Amino acid sequence: MDDKKQRQDLLNGKKTERIIFAVTPKLKNAVASLSKEDCVSMSSLISCLLADEVVRRTR
Repeated sequence: MDDKKQRQDLLNGKKTERIIFAVTPKLKNAVASLSKEDCVSMSSLISCLLADEVVRRTR
């Protein structure tokens, strides 16, 4: 499976599961700034970053 297809498989579909983790206020502000720059929600940005890492590690 190519990277694009694998990434789409990871990101598409109904979102019913949650991962909850704690961050420092500084990290939260940094992620908020990145998501604002990319015009996406913070959860979307985090999901995309995680999917990219999964694809990278499963090559």
